[in-house]
Amino acid sequence: MTIVYLIILSCISAILYRMGGCSKADYEKEWSWTHIPYSIPKKRDVFANIITLVAALLVGVSGPWFWWFIAFGLTWASLSTYWDFLFGYDNHYAHGFMIAFSMLPLAFYGEPLALGIRCALLAILMGVYSQIEGNATREELGRGFVMPISLLICLWV
Repeated sequence: MTIVYLIILSCISAILYRMGGCSKADYEKEWSWTHIPYSIPKKRDVFANIITLVAALLVGVSGPWFWWFIAFGLTWASLSTYWDFLFGYDNHYAHGFMIAFSMLPLAFYGEPLALGIRCALLAILMGVYSQIEGNATREELGRGFVMPISLLICLWV
């Protein structure tokens, strides 16, 4: 049942990730049916982040509340940049790696190997998918989807 819940959370994360990344014109074209106003800020940075942390709880990641708070802040920072200031272009490999790496505080209470595998997995999945997918909507939906579902690695490591 955990896998079903992770798939549902991943679908919600994908939608929130895209909603938070599109322009107002695209938002009105793609999401007007939801009646969620464009003016609600941080759909990606806050809400997709929370969905991913809920998924982490679901797969058994644990730790004191303040580590969750730090992981939330680090993930927020990672979601708000594509590292173009460092690389000169939107680097989705670094974006994915840092989203996964943001769970570092919680890795102290779990399996650090799962963190390392998830860092590599998200870097590869987000980077390669963004290179081969030409449609911005599908690209962002895909990147948002893999954030929670990649936590399956915690069940197998």
